[in-house]
Amino acid sequence: MEQKRIMSNKLPGRVAVIYLTPTGKGLAERLTAGWNGESVQVLAAGSSLSEQVPLLWKEYDNLIFIMAVGIVVRLIAPLIKSKWDDPGVVVVDEGGHFAVSLLGGHWGGSNNLARQVASVLGAVSVVTTATDVQGKPAIDSLARSLGMIPLPKARVKQVNSALLAGKRVVLYTEWDLKGLVEETGIEVLPLERYAGEPGGVPVFVTSRDCSLYSTQGIFLCPASLTAGIGCKRGVSAEEVISALTEALKCAGRHPESLSFIASHVAKANEMGLREAVGQMHLPLAFYGAEVLQKIHKQNPGLADSCFVREQMGVGGVCETAALAAAAKGKLVLSKTKVGRVTVALAEAGLLWSASGQAIRRN
Repeated sequence: MEQKRIMSNKLPGRVAVIYLTPTGKGLAERLTAGWNGESVQVLAAGSSLSEQVPLLWKEYDNLIFIMAVGIVVRLIAPLIKSKWDDPGVVVVDEGGHFAVSLLGGHWGGSNNLARQVASVLGAVSVVTTATDVQGKPAIDSLARSLGMIPLPKARVKQVNSALLAGKRVVLYTEWDLKGLVEETGIEVLPLERYAGEPGGVPVFVTSRDCSLYSTQGIFLCPASLTAGIGCKRGVSAEEVISALTEALKCAGRHPESLSFIASHVAKANEMGLREAVGQMHLPLAFYGAEVLQKIHKQNPGLADSCFVREQMGVGGVCETAALAAAAKGKLVLSKTKVGRVTVALAEAGLLWSASGQAIRRN
């Protein structure tokens, strides 16, 4: 029985549509109308197409070319780096008959994008990846749809091969993902049920250090961790990054799961903090004392300093900031001082118990 595919109607990031002729322009306009123009940029290919495409390659998550496949192959061949870095590429013929997923089918999102293009234009989607052809799930597609990063990436092929061969693949998770994963046919169990049993390929959904579990299978790292930062005036970017690295190590958490940095609004002008977060390519938020004080009252037992309260209007900064940024979160690392920086880590989400009921982390 063919497995149902996970397919989102949401566009996979920023999309550029490149056309050559007036006919191609008409198809491009039909696409943007079908998507209400959201996150889509339509571009006419000029005489400098070979100069234009390398720039688009870096700027957009997906590229749709309305032209011959051969032209596109020659254009993108020198730019291809890896499936984890390249944008998804879809090619549409000028007759609007076919939408070909040419590059980045799973991680790049071009398989789903090709299907979306075909749906809007009334065309046929052409997808050639083995898992899709055989109606099987792909672990990198699943990771992408859940907003998670597969690690180590070299094992993606191993897990997908197991899925293709019909072998038992079990997803051990701390999050209640059953409703999101059940259509793939992959078995889903709470993480604590893993006991290293043979006979199945494990997939772990956790922010925890991978070395704590199996040397087989793969880990899907969720973007679940938030870091609250407190720091002395004039702290450097290097000090902030070093403190975050040490905090993640102390908590036994994977750096790829760190998704957000937060602090007190009084730290908004700390250039070292801003520079560190910029280097890590993470979002940064600053909360006022009123917001942090509310978090502090809701969570008895958080760090509470009279001196900090006098200076900041709240008894503690890093713990309250981490919790303010984590939806339904709970601390996984209390206030930890590293040099001139204090860090706390919180993790978002409702997690599973052995009974399968969603619970808060203890």
